[in-house]
Amino acid sequence: MDPVCSGDNWDRGDAPDPNAPQGPYPISGEQVYIQDPSNYCINLPNPDDQYLIDNYWSKGVNPSFVDAEGHVRSFCVGALAPGALPMPAGAVTGAHVLTNQDLNGKTYHQITGSLNCDLLNMSCVGENSGQYDSVPYRNCGKEPYSGVFQEKNPGFNDYVEIGGDFMFCMRTCVAGRIDGDPCSAKGDTLGCDVLTGGTMDTSEGFTLNGAPFEVSANNVRREFPMDAATDLVAEAMMEKELATETVDQVEAMFVMVGTGTAAASTASVSAAQFTVMQMPASNLVSNAFQKVVLGAFSFGALFCLL
Repeated sequence: MDPVCSGDNWDRGDAPDPNAPQGPYPISGEQVYIQDPSNYCINLPNPDDQYLIDNYWSKGVNPSFVDAEGHVRSFCVGALAPGALPMPAGAVTGAHVLTNQDLNGKTYHQITGSLNCDLLNMSCVGENSGQYDSVPYRNCGKEPYSGVFQEKNPGFNDYVEIGGDFMFCMRTCVAGRIDGDPCSAKGDTLGCDVLTGGTMDTSEGFTLNGAPFEVSANNVRREFPMDAATDLVAEAMMEKELATETVDQVEAMFVMVGTGTAAASTASVSAAQFTVMQMPASNLVSNAFQKVVLGAFSFGALFCLL
């Protein structure tokens, strides 16, 4: 236990963090935002974190929310924040978003919902809730360099997220982390019901400001196969905000590549089949899209030579 950050002492003073990562802040990979049930990022245990690998996954144990405090990575549905990972399909079974809410004159967005933690390699059984927030190092924050993705929530400077028992809740806020603020970081042991002021919703399905919201296959990011045969294509498709769900032709191409059929060398994929999420039609033929097509054809040609 940190002897400084215990009891009623939550001020480290002016001493700098000796382990502070290089900026700019918030750092890449730990940025969250909320727009609607098809576009948001939350922080979860980081699958690439060496501490979690050594102490949990390598021993066949899944970490909980609280185990991963200080070891997080942003996972996104929809547009990716910098350094974020795509949320595995089916990991969020319910998401309920409230936007532009007001508490004591301060604006916030909120998302609450339920998780399929098996798909996230997490333990969510029982009272194992933890809190992730943007509390600074001086005040004993465990994710002091995390924060809000300004491109998606401009002007929102703070966030607080609580998770456990197969549920999660998060707010992004214009400002404020003390009692009475919408992003108060002082209620981590009190859970989502207190943070959300009684508006916690863990039901399956999706709503935006109380109205049903259709989350279709076309606006939920897919996890593409990432084996050696498809790595080039998949990485290009994941670049920036690319995510396609016009999947029949794409999956067929991956299957052909994986099974080694001659059809892989002649696979033809049109721009219409690579619909890019959240991008205007004029941007469909982008550099990243060209990488996808060139990658597919290059691999096909290489396969034929072999």
